Amino acid sequence: MEFFHKQTNFDFLRIKWWCIGISWVLILAGLVSVWHKGGYRYGIDFSGGTQLILQFQTKTDVNGIRKTLEELGHGETVIQKFEDEAANQFLIRIQQRKEGEDVTQIVLDGLAEKLAPGSPSKFDLNRKGKKDLSESFHAAGLQAEAAAKAPDANRFYDELAEKVVGARTQKGVFAGVDEAATASGVGPETGQWLKSNTIAGPFVVLSAENVGPQVGKDLQKQATLAVVLSLLGMLAYIAFRFDLKFGVGAVIATIHDILITLAFFSFFNKEITLVVIAAFLTLVGYSVNDTVVVYDRIRENLKGGRGKKIEDVINSSINQTLSRTILTSGATMLAVLALFFFGGDVIHDFAFTLVVGIIVGTYSSIYVAAPVVVIWNEVVAKKKAAAAGGSAMTSR
Repeated sequence: MEFFHKQTNFDFLRIKWWCIGISWVLILAGLVSVWHKGGYRYGIDFSGGTQLILQFQTKTDVNGIRKTLEELGHGETVIQKFEDEAANQFLIRIQQRKEGEDVTQIVLDGLAEKLAPGSPSKFDLNRKGKKDLSESFHAAGLQAEAAAKAPDANRFYDELAEKVVGARTQKGVFAGVDEAATASGVGPETGQWLKSNTIAGPFVVLSAENVGPQVGKDLQKQATLAVVLSLLGMLAYIAFRFDLKFGVGAVIATIHDILITLAFFSFFNKEITLVVIAAFLTLVGYSVNDTVVVYDRIRENLKGGRGKKIEDVINSSINQTLSRTILTSGATMLAVLALFFFGGDVIHDFAFTLVVGIIVGTYSSIYVAAPVVVIWNEVVAKKKAAAAGGSAMTSR
């Protein structure tokens, strides 16, 4: 399948210095933006903090949750609503203000009090898990006869608690205690105890994580190491498979892609998380794949085009692979755009990285990786000419 019906004959290298200049402008603008903002915005994975995923009992909006957290006086927060409106689920990230701080319980208690003020201090069926409920059943001596006949009383109460928690899992969140009291397998005695001693709080905790700053620093080092090692591996492979100048060109093009994508992260104040690092590693692979296709054609044409100027060979090679490049990048971009617009908040930054990266990566394969080979050849030719001139002067 071809994008162009006729072979193109664009002189790509004619504007190589203009394109290199534009790349430098974007990279420098990104560095200035990072300096002005005091660095990149790192997610909780790297900077430390608390991450919660909550499902609320009644319809809630982002502004309401943010206002509540601001009133509680915590640090910087990021609140995202999941796409499914009916689920009423939110991702809440709270930046750590001091080392060793774990605000999970404080935030949960504060939210519960703000959203359901004056609630009695009863067992919260939406916030507590199977273990706590089993212990409460055991302490209350519910269904004492059945528990006494059971081989293991602890297991009996665990299974009883599992029936209640299982019913909550199916519903997502209890709208009221009656839903727990009438769950399948819950007897009248247990149901009455639930009605008298428990409440169905305003939200259920689907996930709670706390990341310390030291863990965040270790993750930063590991993420940086992963990217650096991927670049070194790429350099070694291409230098072995093609030539050192091709390997250097591919690495420079990939570093160029990463720096410009990071610049756009700063421009749009995006957060760098582990998901984004995964996107960058994907970008490294995508960028080098596109570059290798161009390089492979250049190598083939260099073998059959001895005596031709390398600029002409590279221009011809880029034109020959242009249709394939546009089709591949275009098809990938359609899939990534679908993720960007319809994939939801959790995957949004991952898709953003790939959208920018695919555009920049396609551009760099033509206007960075290929020109590096031309510039390398020019430098080597000048050195040889200077050496030859020096030898001629010496012989005289």
